[in-house]
Amino acid sequence: MSQNNQDRYQGLAVLMGRYLDGDQRAFNALYRKVSPMVRAQVRARISDPATADELVQSVFMKAHGARTRYAAPEGANPDRAVIVWYSAIARNATIDHVRRIYRERAVKVDTAGDDTARLLEGLADVAPNSEGMVVEHERQLSIAARIRGALASLPKGQREVVTKHKLEGRTMAEIAEELGVREGTLRVRAHRGYKALATALGSFSQAAAAA
Repeated sequence: MSQNNQDRYQGLAVLMGRYLDGDQRAFNALYRKVSPMVRAQVRARISDPATADELVQSVFMKAHGARTRYAAPEGANPDRAVIVWYSAIARNATIDHVRRIYRERAVKVDTAGDDTARLLEGLADVAPNSEGMVVEHERQLSIAARIRGALASLPKGQREVVTKHKLEGRTMAEIAEELGVREGTLRVRAHRGYKALATALGSFSQAAAAA
C-alpha cells in the first residue's frame, strides 16, 4: 500500500471495530473512506454509472451481512485488512454481475470456447472470507496477470474477437458489424483463440485445483 493510501485508510481498523459493535456513526465514517475505492473497482469493469452505483450499494449490503465473519488475518496490517476484505467483496459482486450479463447475452461458439469460459470463471472465484485474505488477494493478482498474458499472446485477430465476445459480452453479429468481418470468419478466429487460451491456462488451472 502506498504512503498516500496508508494515510487515507489510517484508522479503518478502529472504525471497523466500532461498526462491528453497532456504532452507526463509525459505519458512516467507514463508508466515506472505503466507498471511493469500492466505486473505482466496480467502475473499472462496469461503465454504466447507475449500474455501478447499484453494485456499490450491493457490496456494502453483502459486507454488512457477512460482518460477523470479519477478522483481520494474523500478522496483517489491520487497516489494510479492512480494505482487502471490502475489495474482495467488490470484486466478487462485479464478477457475478458480469457473469450474469454473459449468460443473458451468451452466444455459444464451440465446446472449446465454453471450456475456456468455465476455466476463466473457475480461476476468478474468491470467497469473501477474511481468513488468509491478504495472501488470497495477492494470489488473485497473479492469476489476473496470467490471464492477461495469455490474452496478449494471441494473434491480434483472435485476441480482438475473444476480448469483445467474452470479456465485453458482445454478440458475434455486433462484433462482425463493427469490424466489417463476416461472422463465419470471426467464429473461426474465436475457435482458434479459445483453444490457444485453454492450452495456455490449462496447466495453471490444474495446478491451482491440486493446491
